[in-house]
Amino acid sequence: MSKIILVGYINSMADQEKKEQKNGTEDQEKKPSKKILLIIIIASILLVLLITTVATAIFLTKKPEPKIEMQTEEMLTLVPMREFLVNLIDYGGRRYLKVALDLEVNNSEAMEEIIAKETILRNYIINILSSKTFNDVKSIEGKNALRKTIILKSNFILKKGKVLNVYFNEFIIQ
Repeated sequence: MSKIILVGYINSMADQEKKEQKNGTEDQEKKPSKKILLIIIIASILLVLLITTVATAIFLTKKPEPKIEMQTEEMLTLVPMREFLVNLIDYGGRRYLKVALDLEVNNSEAMEEIIAKETILRNYIINILSSKTFNDVKSIEGKNALRKTIILKSNFILKKGKVLNVYFNEFIIQ
């Protein structure tokens, strides 16, 4: 009976060794697959971090493009006026002012109205220019005041649009 127990014990030991070898082989096969899985997960995380870093860098370094708002109805337009040559109010009466200017208007209807009323506008601008003295127009402040006066008088005449600014192309005092 001790032989049977011993043989049974040996058989069970042999079976156990086979199971351990089998398990060891399976563990060795599972360990590399776990390592590979771990490497794949880490590589995926690093790839996602790399993509977000590059995308963020591109987004932050990209200069915003200036937004150009196109106004369909209210496009700014420059209307050139013919040259003005007037006498300035001066005690000697020998000072002249030669001015070439453009009127900036807010729509094409105002431009058409200026062309239609050019004679009336020129008359008012000549009266404004010839009512000034040399001291009135020699400084920047004087030119700006003259600009504002022309804008106000022009807007008084115009009904379909407005003059937004006056640009002096030529301004000669002699």
